[in-house]
Amino acid sequence: MAFNRRGIAVTILERDGLVDIEDQIARNGIIQRRGVPHTMQPHFFLSSLRNALNRWYPGLTEQMVASGVKEVPVEQCLPCSRNSHSVFKPGDEELTVLASRRAVLEQAMRKYAEGQDGITIRSSVKVLRLLTDDKKAPFKVHGLEYEEGDETHTLTCDVIIDASGRMTRFLDPIIARGARVGDFHYKSNSAYFTRHYRLRPGQDFPKFVGMPGVLFDDLVATTFVADNTNFVMSIVINQDDPLLYDRALSKPGVFEDILRRIPKAARWIEPERAQPTSPVVGWASMDFFWRTLAPAGKVQVLGYFPVGDTVIRSNPKFGRGCTWSVLGSDILAEILASGGLPEEQVIRYQNALDERFRSEWAMMLTVDKDDQARFETRAGLAPKTVRSRAASAVAHWTSNIAPTVDPTFYRELVKAYYGVTSPAAWAKKPSNWLRVMRANIVPGASLRLARNYAERPSREEIAGIIASHGSPEKSPAYIDA
Repeated sequence: MAFNRRGIAVTILERDGLVDIEDQIARNGIIQRRGVPHTMQPHFFLSSLRNALNRWYPGLTEQMVASGVKEVPVEQCLPCSRNSHSVFKPGDEELTVLASRRAVLEQAMRKYAEGQDGITIRSSVKVLRLLTDDKKAPFKVHGLEYEEGDETHTLTCDVIIDASGRMTRFLDPIIARGARVGDFHYKSNSAYFTRHYRLRPGQDFPKFVGMPGVLFDDLVATTFVADNTNFVMSIVINQDDPLLYDRALSKPGVFEDILRRIPKAARWIEPERAQPTSPVVGWASMDFFWRTLAPAGKVQVLGYFPVGDTVIRSNPKFGRGCTWSVLGSDILAEILASGGLPEEQVIRYQNALDERFRSEWAMMLTVDKDDQARFETRAGLAPKTVRSRAASAVAHWTSNIAPTVDPTFYRELVKAYYGVTSPAAWAKKPSNWLRVMRANIVPGASLRLARNYAERPSREEIAGIIASHGSPEKSPAYIDA
């Protein structure tokens, strides 16, 4: 859509056909799509992305909502102030997010794209390999080989966009021939255990009240709303955790008993409110990644551009995947539409990604490492220090208490989280830290509610819950994300 908006004709070679989501749901409630295990998971279009889509593609968000995608305006999450109910303020309309299971989002976007002149979608096509010349770097990609039905074909084109995601292998043969790309990998130790639920007839989501989850040093319990009265509960843990990182959490009894001991999460899974629609599924193999096609300014490949998770990714807990993919694709479309030498386009694309995403990506990498350090202390894998105690307290005050007490602070925090401002913008304002202090020390109903929502079972109590349900399941519990 980004290329078509600039008058560039696009042919999409898509492996899968357009299938109704209900036809993808297996008997166990898991949406199955070959090669995309996380198609069942909720995906988010942050405010910055939703606002861009409204400018670029009239009618798209309305079409998404009509298909069941959930719009979550900021006022649904605002806490009540100490003296009055939460009220709408100018600018709040820019803080709405879209949430849905991936399959529903994809279906709505594909139908919109199919209605555009200049976009050709060829389904049930399997791309086999890229075609290049036999020169040394920079290698020129001039086409590809693909399989359609029982026949193999070649396609010649000016530019190939690789949107095949984190599992792409198309560039590997070119790298083996001498292309020197710059790849940065950092393995995140996060692991997700998730279960899908659906509201019962006549029921509604509870008031969100601040952030969607509650953050502890050794686990996060969070809610992801989705389309058509569906939602997902997740417990995020660390793969180094000797207590929680086994298959015990894949048992529905263990999973729900822990959530029921966390008040903020428990209200979502009240039996009269919602019913589960899937087993508990584990997700691992999260990472940070950045691919550079012109390290040190030396272009290695021409005619080929990666987008989305193929070029940049972070831990999904930061919710940046969809947003970076769409905004990055628009950056690429603008660069190619403006012309210039192929080598210059590669450099400009690389520099533009750096300028737009690098600082945000680097900050999230730092946060992920800080989360790892706090976990190690909480789990007894590292000694407690004054610094570690301070880091734990600050994370609790800013994530669990202040956003549930102070609506102004909540707005400041989500502007950063939703990409409307830089991720650190809120922390650079002294007034926000004053609000954090006030929210955590001034007594009142809001603080009592925040403290209640931040209660949790101790690690000893969690061990007891696990023991009460017997030995862990022997069947596999983890799926690569």
